[in-house]
Amino acid sequence: MMQQEEIDQLLEKKHAGNCTPEEIAFLESWYVQWNRDLPLGLTAEELHEDLLDIKTMNTILPSESKSKKLKQGLLIAASLFLILSTGLFFYLQSQTMKNGTDQLALHDIDPGSNKATVTLANGRKLHLNDLKGGIMIGNSGLAYNDGTDISQLSPAPKGTIQQLTLATPKGGQYQITLSDGTRVWLNAASALKFPSSFAGLKERRVELTGEAYFEVTHNGRQPFRVQTATQIAEDLGTSFNINSYSDETTARTTLIAGAMQVQSLKDLQGKKQAPQVLIPGQQASIAPGGTISLRSVNTAEALGWKNGDFVFDGENLKSAMRKIARWYDLEIVYEAGEKTSSALILDGLVSRKSKLSEVLKWIETVGNVRFKIEGRRVTVTE
Repeated sequence: MMQQEEIDQLLEKKHAGNCTPEEIAFLESWYVQWNRDLPLGLTAEELHEDLLDIKTMNTILPSESKSKKLKQGLLIAASLFLILSTGLFFYLQSQTMKNGTDQLALHDIDPGSNKATVTLANGRKLHLNDLKGGIMIGNSGLAYNDGTDISQLSPAPKGTIQQLTLATPKGGQYQITLSDGTRVWLNAASALKFPSSFAGLKERRVELTGEAYFEVTHNGRQPFRVQTATQIAEDLGTSFNINSYSDETTARTTLIAGAMQVQSLKDLQGKKQAPQVLIPGQQASIAPGGTISLRSVNTAEALGWKNGDFVFDGENLKSAMRKIARWYDLEIVYEAGEKTSSALILDGLVSRKSKLSEVLKWIETVGNVRFKIEGRRVTVTE
C-alpha cells in the first residue's frame, strides 16, 4: 500500500506549484473522478484543502462547526482514499522504476567477448584475435580454428615438455583444441596450462584455474587428468565442467556424459579420501577442508555460461553477482549488507549477450534490490 507521506508530498508539490506534468495529469484525473462522484460544487482548491485535512485527520470526522457540504466531502473522500492511493502507488512506482531504468541504461556496459592470451614456453605472450573464437595445436604450431597460423612452436629439448598457458581476462572467453583432440571452453578470468604435445607421456595432465568445460578424447592407455588447487579430475570417457575459482568457497565438477572420478588433494586425518566416481548428472563439491560430496544437479546451470546464458537455479544474489562481475569485468559493492544479498534467491535464465543493464533490471524485478552503475563499479542497495 502507498505510504501516506508519499501521497502528502505529491499534494504539497501541487499546492506549491512544483508538480511535473505527469503528476499534475494524475491529480487532475483524481479530481475529475471526485467531482463526478460528488456533485458538491467544490473548487479544486477547496478539494485540495479537504485532502490536506484527510492527511492530518485520517478518517476522523470534522467538528460540528464545519459546513455540511465539507463534512459530506470528507466522509466520501476518506472512503475513496484507500482506493485512489493504490492507483497513486502504482503511478509513482512506475516513475521510480523508469528513473532507475534510465540510470542503468545511461551507464551501461557491454557483455564479455572472445578475449585471451597464450603464453609460450619461452615466456612470449601472444594476444589472440578477438574476432576468432578458438585456437588449436597442430603438428607445426598454433593456429586459429579456421586454419590461420598464429605461431610456430620450436621443438622441445629432449626430455623436456613445453608448457603453454591459455588465459582469459574478466570479460573474456576462448576455446582450444589440444594436441590429442580434446576440446576445452575457457570461461572468464580463467587459465589452462597444458603441454604442446602429449606424445610419449604416461598421462595427459593439464592445470586449471577458474572455469572450463571439457570434451575429452578418451584414451585408456593415457589418462586425461585436470588438476586444480583442490582436486584431480580424471576422465573415464567424458564431457564435464569444472568450476574452481579462488573466490568461491567450493570447487565444483559436474559430469555431463560418460564417466569420471574426482580426488581431493587435501589429507583427511592423515589419509587421502578415496576417489569419488561420478555418473552423468552428478556434481562433486570439494569443501575447503577437502571433503568431497556428491549430489544430483541440473546440468543446464553448469553449462549455462558455455551456451551463452546465465542460468540461476536457486542461487543467492552474491554468488550470482560474482558470475556477472567476471563476465562484465566489474567491482561489486554492497550497501545493503550481508542480510539482503544472502536472502535473495534467483531462479531463471538471462542471456550473457545482454547488456549489463538488462541483466540487472531482471534481478530487480524478482527481488527487493536496486543497482547503480558507476564506471566499472556496481553498487547493490535495498
